[in-house]
Amino acid sequence: MNPRKLRLRSLFVLPIALASFCVAAQTTTTAPPPGRLLASNCFQCHGYDGKSSIGFERLAGESASEIYKELIEMRSDRSPDIMDMHARGYTDAQMRLIADYLSKQKTSTRTQR
Repeated sequence: MNPRKLRLRSLFVLPIALASFCVAAQTTTTAPPPGRLLASNCFQCHGYDGKSSIGFERLAGESASEIYKELIEMRSDRSPDIMDMHARGYTDAQMRLIADYLSKQKTSTRTQR
């Protein structure tokens, strides 16, 4: 085959192959664990996966029932505290998912070498 035609053909086939690979990669992702997306709102202050290192309460590994109870108390509190405002935005089911997710997170953090 003519080298020029071979090069043109490869320029045509390569982008199609790459696009197919990208589509396949996007469709094979798994969904995050239940409660993960809801709990991600907590990460700004309480750290990634509830592992605070900046002075806020650590939520990772805490009892799910305790986290849920505190969220319920915050939701019913009428003070203008930021946590009270956040808690009002969740349903009971969502609070249970958040509490369950955070309670299952390991409390130790690994240091990378």
